[in-house]
Amino acid sequence: MELTEKLADSLPIAITDEDVEKNPEFCKLLDSLAYRLTSNGMTRSLDEELNAANEELKKQKFAFLQQRTVLDELKEYLTECESLPKNGSTSIKNNQLQLCKIVSESLMLAELNDYVNLGTTKDGTKLALLGVSCEHLSQLNPCKRSVQQYLSSVQQVLIPEIETRLRKKCENLAEYYNPNSQDDGEPMTFANITELPELIERDKRRVDDEKANLTKVAVLRRRKFWQYYQEIQKCIEILDEIIRKYRLKYQADHDTITCNWFAAKCDAMCNKLSVLANHLLKDSYTNETVSALNQIKHHLVTAQAEVENELTTISESLRSYEAIGMGFDKIVLQYAEIAKSIDEKRWALSQINESSNRT
Repeated sequence: MELTEKLADSLPIAITDEDVEKNPEFCKLLDSLAYRLTSNGMTRSLDEELNAANEELKKQKFAFLQQRTVLDELKEYLTECESLPKNGSTSIKNNQLQLCKIVSESLMLAELNDYVNLGTTKDGTKLALLGVSCEHLSQLNPCKRSVQQYLSSVQQVLIPEIETRLRKKCENLAEYYNPNSQDDGEPMTFANITELPELIERDKRRVDDEKANLTKVAVLRRRKFWQYYQEIQKCIEILDEIIRKYRLKYQADHDTITCNWFAAKCDAMCNKLSVLANHLLKDSYTNETVSALNQIKHHLVTAQAEVENELTTISESLRSYEAIGMGFDKIVLQYAEIAKSIDEKRWALSQINESSNRT
C-alpha cells in the first residue's frame, strides 16, 4: 500500500496493489525512476531548467508590463488633454497643449524607431526599413529642440501626474479586490496598496494549492474506487463459489434426503392400507359367512350347469331349425322366440358367472 501511494504521488501513473504484487521488478524500476523524474514525467534537470526559464520570463514580463502600464497611462492622459473644454484658462490650456504635443511627438518617434529597426545581420550590420534609421528620424523630429528644452519641465509635470493617476487606479483596484478594507474605518495607505500584488499572488498560490489538492483527492478517490471495485468483485466471486459449492450441494443433499423420507412414508402408507384391507377382509369373511358363501356358490354352480344344459339343447334346436330353412312363417316366429330365449339364458348365465367369481 505504501509503495503504491508513493509511486502514484511521484509519477503520473495509475497503479494498484495487485499490480505491485504481480510485477515486483517493474515496481522497483518505477521506484528508481521516481528519484530521476518529477510528478509530471520530466527529468529533474529539465524541470530545473524550465523553472529557471519561467523565472526569467516572469522578470522580463514584469518589466514589460511596467513599461506598458506607464505607456498606456500616458496615452490615456494625452487623450484626456486633447479633449479638454475650450472655455478653460488660456495659459493653462496652451501649456497643456504644448506639453501634449511634445509628448505625442516623442511617443510617435519611439514607435517609428521600433518599426524601422529590423535587427542586425550575422556580420553585425543593422537592418532598417527603406534605409531609414533611427538617427534619421531623430534628425527629422521637429520637436527635438522643444524636447531638449522642456525635458525637465515635462518630467516635473508628467511624472507626478502619472504617479497620481496610477495611485488612484491602484486604490480602486485594491478597494474592488478587498472591499472590507474600507469598512474598517482605516484609510487606505500606499503600503497597503503595494501589498496588493503579494496578496493576489498569495491568493493565487492558495487557489492553485487547493486545485492541486482537489486533483490529488480526485485521483485518490478514483484509485480507491477501482480498488473497492476489485475487492467487491473478489467478494462476489467468493460468495458465488460458496453458494455453488456449499449452499447448492447441501441443498441437493437435503432434497435427496427429503425425497427418500417421502418415499419411505409412502411405502409405510401402502403397507398400512394393505393391513387395513386384510383386517377388513378378516372382519367381513367369518366362518359362518364363508359357509354361507360356499352354499351360495354350490347353488350357483348347479344353476349354471342347468342353464348350460338348457343352452345346449336350445342351440341344437336352433341349428336344426336353421338347417330346415326360412320357408314358413311359424318356423320363423319359433326361431325368433328361441333366439330371444337363448339371449336371455346367456345373460342369466353371465350374471351367475359374475356372482360365482365374486364369491
